This record gives sequence, C-alpha cells and structure tokens, in this order.
Amino acid sequence: MTFLRSRTLNLLLRLLLGVLFVYAAWEKVLHPQAFAMSVRAYKIVPFSLSNLFALIVSWSELTAGIMLLLGVLSRKAAGALFLLLCAFTVAIATTIVRGMVIDCGCFGAEGGATTSWLSILRNVGLLIAAWLIMAHNDGFLSLFPGGTDTRPGSRRAEPERF
Repeated sequence: MTFLRSRTLNLLLRLLLGVLFVYAAWEKVLHPQAFAMSVRAYKIVPFSLSNLFALIVSWSELTAGIMLLLGVLSRKAAGALFLLLCAFTVAIATTIVRGMVIDCGCFGAEGGATTSWLSILRNVGLLIAAWLIMAHNDGFLSLFPGGTDTRPGSRRAEPERF
C-alpha cells in the first residue's frame, strides 16, 4: 500500500495523465467542429449546445493536462480530469445500454475507437490514476504545488504547535 502513496508513482501518474490528455485534446482543439460532431453522436447534449460543449471539454482537457505536466495545482487538475472522466464514462455507458455503436471521440476524429466496455475499463483505470494524484500528491517536482499537505503523517505536514 505504501507504493500507492509513493512520490515516484504519483509523478509517473501525473506525467502519464498529463501527456494522455494533452494528446487527446490537441486534435479536438485544432478541429472543434469534428469533435462537436462526435459529441452530437452521443445524443446527450442538445444540438444547439454541442459546439460550446465541445470547446469547453477540449480546452479543459488541454489545460488540465498541461497543469499536470508542469505540476501546477496538480490536485485540482487531477480533480478536473476525474470529473471529466466520470462524465465520459457515463456517456459511453449510455451508448452501450442504448445499443449504439459510435466513435467515442476520445482522441479526436482520427484516433477514436468505438464505444465499448473496454473504453469503460480504460476510463476506470484513468479514474484511479486521477484519484491517486488527488489523494497523495505532495508537490514533488512541481512548479506550483498549490499548498502543502497538512494531513498527519504526510511528508509535508507542518509540525504540531504547542
């Protein structure tokens, strides 16, 4: 269990998620109309809001990914990705339940895969990674860690004052 709290694992997860989400967002940011078409295929977001939704999601992914790579407010960036991954997982699950087979739009128009239980499994792994960053990041090799971990027993806990 100590390994799950280790600085090395946390740094690796931070870099992995950062690279993954910058990569995933890049094509979406460059081609927002194509991503908006992927959003429409889910038939969850109203058509009139699909362009705005696509812009918000793609720029959120890119921003949070860059923040993780640089170590800027890593816990908050991981939290944002955790929420996005929850939404993506629910959206994929609804397509499966409704019997729809669509391109997930996960990596833009070029790199997507069809929605499947494997997509949900992948997202669960990414959710665990984001949660571990939120729970155990102590600012190791971060530009701006965003505060210290003051939980008892943490490496960066402040000493007790008498």
